Amino acid sequence: PVFFCSFFRHHTQVLVRYKMNWLGRYNSLVIVLLNVINLVQSFTTSQTIDTREISTQLMAGFGAPTASKQKNSKKKKGRKQAPFDVNASVIRLEKNYDEMMLASAKRLAKQDEDPRWMSENENDVEAQDTITSEFMIAARSSSKKGIDDWVPIGQLCVAYPESSYHDEENSKDVLQTAVSSYCREISYVAGMGAPLFSSVARNDMQYSAEPVDSFFKYVYEQVVEENSEKKGMSKSDARNILGLEGEDGSDKSQIKKAYRNLSFELHPDRLDENSDAEAAAARFESVQAAYGALSSGLRESGKSWYESLGGRARTDFSRIDLLSLSDATAKMEKKQIRGAIMGLDPELVQLFVARHLRSE
Repeated sequence: PVFFCSFFRHHTQVLVRYKMNWLGRYNSLVIVLLNVINLVQSFTTSQTIDTREISTQLMAGFGAPTASKQKNSKKKKGRKQAPFDVNASVIRLEKNYDEMMLASAKRLAKQDEDPRWMSENENDVEAQDTITSEFMIAARSSSKKGIDDWVPIGQLCVAYPESSYHDEENSKDVLQTAVSSYCREISYVAGMGAPLFSSVARNDMQYSAEPVDSFFKYVYEQVVEENSEKKGMSKSDARNILGLEGEDGSDKSQIKKAYRNLSFELHPDRLDENSDAEAAAARFESVQAAYGALSSGLRESGKSWYESLGGRARTDFSRIDLLSLSDATAKMEKKQIRGAIMGLDPELVQLFVARHLRSE
């Protein structure tokens, strides 16, 4: 039996090596015989024939996939990365925003020794040398009306070690890095605030930033709060007061020219003794109101109305030139920058979009 087993195994391997056609037809029979041989030889010797290996070789000879190929195919499938879920990332960053601001408040309270915010666990408070800042992010795209001027879309919170802050340029570099790193999330919250942004390619988006305090002082108070308190004046009445007709009422340069002429004429220093000072003062106030009603939401050709708000006193507004996502991510890790974003109220975003559409 030992001789028979060795002889048959040798010739079977030879047949496998040269891939005989007749063996493919009787492959099942050969496997059964090999199992019988293994059973017989197990009583005479400790050596056994690996029937699985031989059957795999037989099948591979006739084009069947092998186990190694199947493993390689599984490895290739495992290399595929899941697509980036921007919605989940925005939800996570909004949560981080609240946590970062709470940690900043605790840190400031600890410096002031305020017992209301003191925590027994010092690990709840960030390191003392961390700087936390809030910025208002605005976006625009020249390819779409209504968003071709800046529209505030969200807030950005940035925290970084105080050792990284050397001068103003270094702080701008931190801001540029954070905006570039979260450009996908910022584009997403822009679309949530104004659907017009959803139809714009991410590469066509432009971004700007300024401290939150600057935005509320020079933009929010002037555009939202003051306009809500003013008594409304119709556009037609305003054009009649300034003496404008037709298309002149929609041209900011013509509006400004008419306003300057009337202001010069009604100025108190130019009134003679026979003039009615009270009537002139009342007319001067109506001219100012008419100018405010017509110029509101209008911008001169080639100039940004949003950037003009606040005049020269608004010095912290800056445009952001985006870095590549890989470079921004690497700089975030190197400089230990942490950030978070959250979107603005859609009603506020739509308010600015509507103003831009009226100015077209």
